[in-house]
Amino acid sequence: MRYLLLILCFALANFSYAQKSFKKIVEENKFVTLEGEEKSFTEIFKANKGKVIYIDFWASWCGPCRQEMPASLKLHQNLQGEDIVFVYISIDKNEAAWKKSMENLKIQTKGQHYRRNQDEMIEFLKFFYIYSIPHYMIIGKDGQIVNNDALPPSNAKLERQLRKLLKAKVK
Repeated sequence: MRYLLLILCFALANFSYAQKSFKKIVEENKFVTLEGEEKSFTEIFKANKGKVIYIDFWASWCGPCRQEMPASLKLHQNLQGEDIVFVYISIDKNEAAWKKSMENLKIQTKGQHYRRNQDEMIEFLKFFYIYSIPHYMIIGKDGQIVNNDALPPSNAKLERQLRKLLKAKVK
């Protein structure tokens, strides 16, 4: 009985720590826009409230990330006019490489773009279990994480999943 109580107390302490950590992670990690403004994950969520958010974590030097971009553009086109926003978060250290890559991939006018140096966001990446890129995440219309390990744009099932979320009513 003592062990059960000890385990329960330990679990409760970890849960409350995780709650504080989540709030700290999403509010303190700032991402830079193309215009040089800083926005937290919370601010990105709030700015897109009522919309499904498809987040693409990528980098200019990542071959698989670059290979997915044509499929991402096609998905963007297929869902044009829907309540969905595509958010591209680059972990590039070099701002010029990030901007040049967006231009080459023809994504600079599609979606919302943010960058943060990978070294500065290790805690953020670990918290969301992002250990490799490309990595995708879906946020529902209510601002809650629906899928922390979403399908890539090239997977045909992704568009069906997103359309289902777009039809869902916000509670």
